[in-house]
Formats: sequence, structure tokens, C-alpha cells
Amino acid sequence: MKRISKNTILLAICIAFSFSCKKSEEETKPVVVKTNPFKVTITSLTTYQTIAGFGGANRMWGTQSLKPSEASKAFGLNDNQLGLSIFRVRISSNKSEWPIIIEAVKEANKYGVKVLACPWSPPASLKSNKSDIQGHLLPENYKAFKDYINEFIAYMAQNGAKIDVVSIQNEPDWKPNYESCDYTADDFINFLKAPGQIIGAKLAAPESLNFNQNLTNAILLNDEASSKIDIVAGHIYGGGLAKFPLAEQKKKEIWMTEYLLNLNTGNAGAAEWKTYSETAKWAESITMLKTVHDAMTNNWNAYIWWYLQRYYSFIGDGEQNTTNGEVLKRGYAFSHFSKYIRPDFVRIGVDVPANNYLKITAYKKESQTVVVIINPEAFSIKSVQLNGLTPNTAIAYTTNETSTLNKKNLEVINKTVELDIPPSSVTTIILNN
Repeated sequence: MKRISKNTILLAICIAFSFSCKKSEEETKPVVVKTNPFKVTITSLTTYQTIAGFGGANRMWGTQSLKPSEASKAFGLNDNQLGLSIFRVRISSNKSEWPIIIEAVKEANKYGVKVLACPWSPPASLKSNKSDIQGHLLPENYKAFKDYINEFIAYMAQNGAKIDVVSIQNEPDWKPNYESCDYTADDFINFLKAPGQIIGAKLAAPESLNFNQNLTNAILLNDEASSKIDIVAGHIYGGGLAKFPLAEQKKKEIWMTEYLLNLNTGNAGAAEWKTYSETAKWAESITMLKTVHDAMTNNWNAYIWWYLQRYYSFIGDGEQNTTNGEVLKRGYAFSHFSKYIRPDFVRIGVDVPANNYLKITAYKKESQTVVVIINPEAFSIKSVQLNGLTPNTAIAYTTNETSTLNKKNLEVINKTVELDIPPSSVTTIILNN
């Protein structure tokens, strides 16, 4: 046998080791897989409702009306402001309380905000039980109550405070142990048909507890009564978040005028708001945003949250570890609609794949399109691609539990923009032609 030198053996080992190392490096090199885009098509020729606005309510009782410093945060359009475009106030059954809200209404007027004024009860002297609580408005006093509302509108105007819309009654189908008044559908019809009319403001009705369509449709089906109202209004406590075909047929705007979520902290014996984690609070804010989305896809024109300044709301009131006057996370979440979808925007069509987890709506005015994407899931959606538009620029703002209105300039490639949507988040995309 021919002898093999030690050097030859060492050379062979080195060559083998070299090939082995190269192969190992190739095997560990990461493989990049391009994700197929999640294609969303915006169909701007498909149009739905015109947006009246997104808003919040004043503190209704006592003297804690919205102050100018908070009004700028609520209604302004600059950084750290929320852009609310509707402000809801109370028509007190006691004229001596009317001056309390003048300053707040004037502040709203200053920002071009629509003001909706709602009574919780007519004056007790006009009611069956002579009380602000429950009872009903006596038919012989229908005109007197219309005159009372007109006097309120005129009084506010004389003091430089414009009221744009009034309603007849807050939650007429609910019998609480606080300021209230009962109305049936026939009561509303008879009130609307009675002598006298509301002047100087649009009229909304009936503001039922859960958008009771039986109550509302009865009014709409009476031609004379229906002709007296401009806006079909209601709340969504315990239900009512649905399409409203008769209201659309009658060409009435549809306003959701009150809703709140507060992790049930208002219930007797409930845990306090400050004891809940930020994760729990943010999860409930996502739930709130889903109701806004659903209201929009139901062709509603306006969505108004309850108190805009409260510890569970948009601006802190100093309670439950909030700082008085500080814009809260929930406020920034709501501003994804209120700040960027302005009055007179029109909702337009959105086509999405069948396996869609996202809640997407789109709106257009002149050369600007705004798309709002809510991801309620615990996982991200990669490579969401917006098609169907011809934007020159695109900016996205994203809010989740840990970041607020995180801004990102998006690249426009072949008339499309693409972005990842984080879990449990809301993203607003502004596209300009």
C-alpha cells in the first residue's frame, strides 16, 4: 500500500472542513418570504351618508361646564386636540340655570361646532305629577313647552350662544329615579302635530334609550309628525345599533346622541376605574371604536359620546387618578374619527377580502380621502394594501395601548400604499390627491 503523508491528510481535512463550514453558513442564512398583500379597494364612486360630526356632551348638572382651556382641547385641530364637531348640552327645566352653559356653548361656537340641546324634563309645572322625575307632559301644555324651548334658543342667542339642534326629550322610554319624562309614540305624534313649532334650530327626536325602531318608526309613519323633525336621534344602551331603513327613506339624518362605557364603574359596589389596568381600559376603548365603526356602516350621520370630560372619557376631570384637563388615551382614540373625518365628508365604499378581521371605513371630501382601520384582534395584519385611489401623498396615524397617534409617511407606489396594522389598534390614513 502506498503511504500517504501526514501533510496530505491534514490538507484533506482542511478542505473538507472548509466545505462543511460553507455549507453550514448557507443553511443558516435567513430566508426572506414576501407576504402577499392584504388588498383593500376603496371605491370612491360608491357613496353613502354625509357626516354631520363626532362629538361629546357637557357635564349636565351642577356648575362644571366645559371651560375655555378644555374646549380648545376638545374642539381644536392642532396637536393634542381632539377635533370634536358636535357638543351636547342640557336644556334645564329651571330657567335660572340657563346661564351656566353660555360660556361653554360660546366656546363651541368659536370652533364652528354644532350644538345639540336636550331636555331631561319639561318644567315640572307642565307635567302630570308636577315633578322633574318621571310623569308626562300634559297635552294642554304642548304649546307651552314648545314656547319654553323657543325661549331657551332665543335666550342663548341673545347672549351670543348659538343652538343648532334641539331635541324634545332625553330617553323618553326609560323611567329612572332622576330628571326624566315619559313619552309614548302617540305622545310624540300629538306633541308634534299640536299648535306651535320650534323655531331657530333643527329638531331631533325621539332619543330613545336603545334606538327603539318601533317608537321611532311610528313617528316617521305619520306624515305630519315626520315633517316636523329633521333628525332621528337615539342611544345605544343595550341595543339599537342597526340600519334604519325608514329613516333613510324619509331622508332624515340619523344621530347617535349618547353612549358611554366605563368598565361598569358606575355600578354600586363596582371596582374603581383606577384599579383597572391600562390593558383593560384600552380593550374597552377598542370596543367603543367598534361601535363608531358600526354606526358609520349603518349609514348614521353623527356619533356623540357622553361626558367628554370625565375620568373614563376623553379629557380627565381629576378623579380616579386622572389629571384635570389632560387629554386621555380614549380621547386620542376617538380623535381617529373626530379629528380627521370632518363635517360634510361622505362615506365611500370599501371592498375587502373574505378573510377580513379588520373594520375599515373610508370617507372623502374634495381631493382628500380618509381611511380608518380598526384591528380588534390580538395579532397584526401584515401588508395591508390600499388600492383604487390616485394619491400623491399618504400619512398614517396609529394608536394602540403603548403608542398614541404614531405618525408615519407612507410611500405611494403604483397608486397604492401599504402598511402593517398592529394588534388591538386604530389607524387613520390620510390620502391627498
